[in-house]
Amino acid sequence: MNDATTVGIQKSPQSFPWYQYLSRSSTVLALVLLLVTASILSPHFLEPRNLFNVLRGASIIGIVALGMTFVILNRGIDLSVGSIVGISSALTATFAPQGLVVAVLVGCATGVGLGLVNGLLITRLRLQPFIATLGMLIFARGLVFVHTNGSNIVVENPSEAFSFIGSGYIGPVPMPVIIFIVMWAIAAVTLRYTRFGREIHAVGANEEAAWLTGINVKRNKVLTYCVSGLMAGIAGVILASRLGVAEPNGGTLYELDAIAAALIGGTTFDGGVGGVHGTILGILILAFLSNVLNLLNISPYSQMLMKGVIIILAVVVSEWRKRS
Repeated sequence: MNDATTVGIQKSPQSFPWYQYLSRSSTVLALVLLLVTASILSPHFLEPRNLFNVLRGASIIGIVALGMTFVILNRGIDLSVGSIVGISSALTATFAPQGLVVAVLVGCATGVGLGLVNGLLITRLRLQPFIATLGMLIFARGLVFVHTNGSNIVVENPSEAFSFIGSGYIGPVPMPVIIFIVMWAIAAVTLRYTRFGREIHAVGANEEAAWLTGINVKRNKVLTYCVSGLMAGIAGVILASRLGVAEPNGGTLYELDAIAAALIGGTTFDGGVGGVHGTILGILILAFLSNVLNLLNISPYSQMLMKGVIIILAVVVSEWRKRS
């Protein structure tokens, strides 16, 4: 089975060094050009305080984007991650007085549980990922409003340990950034060196071939959506800790930024092609772009237009890479 699985994975363009170089180098170049341009346009851009604030803000969506990368590599989509962040944040804030461990476990378990439901809807009921996760987006957001009754949930007497997750520092580095880096490392190792990660690429590249080589495709898909839910749950925990309050609209539209980051980083909807390293570059591009536009007092509405253009360009470039 291992030999057959290896053969199936080798069919993916991900295994060819030239493709990885082309995909990553163009994204790195775009990031460098953005940084240089931003430093010229705004003298405050390169200030350490500004950079760390940008990274701290990007870390929450970045963690969600890591999970989204798993799903897209598996030739799926998860539109529910923003709502899962919202309900995980709300439940984390509710259980925070019970202690750090309880609050974190509740937030993460909520994400995994809803991700499991997504996976089962797709594999057992054979719903299209778009439909299943769209339904979960609405359902989970409804859970948030039912639980919060449309009002903010303030974390009562948060412990220092709980507050440290979202607001603490290790040296000059914000704790959310450190968590983001750790999750990035775990995700990268999982995709590259574990059987689960190799099977994600194989299923995404060719689901039927993966099944013929002995891969349990349904189990792999379910686990992939559980990973996406877990990442959203972790992001929800950090969000509740950072703000000290859970908002009913928390996590809204996070799914769009997560998808955009994955696409900009070279992960394609065809499945099996891409990885979390590219997603990191994508999330940094989006974060620094938003930051420099804010420093230049560009209207948020205009920023939405620019973000839409970037997403379209990312898809165009992805198609060009696929055909070249």
